[in-house]
Amino acid sequence: MHIKHVLSLLFASVLTLALRAQDIHFTQYNMSVMALNPAQIGNFEGTVRIGGIYRGQWASVYGGSDQFKTPYLWADAPIIRGFRKRDWVSVGLMFFADKAGELGLRHNAQKLGASYNLALDKKGNSYFSLGVNWGQETRSVNYQEARFGDGLLLGGPEKSLDYASLAGAPKANYQDIDGGVQFRSKLNKKMDFHVGFSMFHLFTPDFSLIDTSGSGGNMGGGGVQPSKRPLARRSVLHGQFNIATTDRMTISPTFLYQSMSGQDEIVVQGLASYLFDPQRDITLRFGVGYRLRDAMQILLGVKQKDLTVGFAYDVNTSDLTAASNYRGGFEIAANYIIRIYKPANAKPKVICPRF
Repeated sequence: MHIKHVLSLLFASVLTLALRAQDIHFTQYNMSVMALNPAQIGNFEGTVRIGGIYRGQWASVYGGSDQFKTPYLWADAPIIRGFRKRDWVSVGLMFFADKAGELGLRHNAQKLGASYNLALDKKGNSYFSLGVNWGQETRSVNYQEARFGDGLLLGGPEKSLDYASLAGAPKANYQDIDGGVQFRSKLNKKMDFHVGFSMFHLFTPDFSLIDTSGSGGNMGGGGVQPSKRPLARRSVLHGQFNIATTDRMTISPTFLYQSMSGQDEIVVQGLASYLFDPQRDITLRFGVGYRLRDAMQILLGVKQKDLTVGFAYDVNTSDLTAASNYRGGFEIAANYIIRIYKPANAKPKVICPRF
């Protein structure tokens, strides 16, 4: 086979793997709520919670450019009481726009979510939550930016390779559903925990951005009808344990395990919260983490009343250190709880003495 056909097939194979395994992830996963587990929707005390994360990655490798970035926004709220007195129903909304690589491989989503929170005891110390996300996702790629070893631009006046397998479907839209469960419990005044499991792309929607028929494309240049294949499910297991060691200090070990298309990610983190100023309700947050075979994580943050702000930086430790010089991704995250309560309308009682 001619070398140009070999290169074309190799490029298509690598791109196919990227499209099948591409999904968003965050170092500050406990601040991503709906992107972590829809069962976490509305798990807070307040009226409305809004938040967001911005992640940038590999800028050091790409000369400071923003080839890899993920902005993510979400909002959730408990809305009505459930079937029982201590149960409640919550709703949420999220948006994200992920961009990866020089070809501008994009993954965008707009989703609605809802959860039901079921009390497991009369005091409300333990809850089981069930949640679901539903919405539309879009994936796209800009083939016009593809460059090969001979330096020719894809789609230019001269074509050194056969591009039929690449130009079939640069954009795909599909409906998607995610689901999750979570159990959380307050053990005593100083200890509580939560553990959850979620699965994304539950019904494995079909899509394709290239010809995946295995033919290597139409070598005659007559165009290709892309062969759609199901998007793999992503499974997530996560948990956090909180221990108040003193009146001001809380230690929180956390973990995350997720798997998609045979690729696994394991993260462990050790976080601490210190009540720096009780008068102004300012709590400092700090910790470290490790993503197995990939990066060390540095986490910093501050919480003042209902506002929480976090920063994370990944110190790359993978085989890419020769190019990254140990520099990886960074994140800025924030969420804010809005409290709107109806003022109490207390009616005065007149006590009449008896004679």
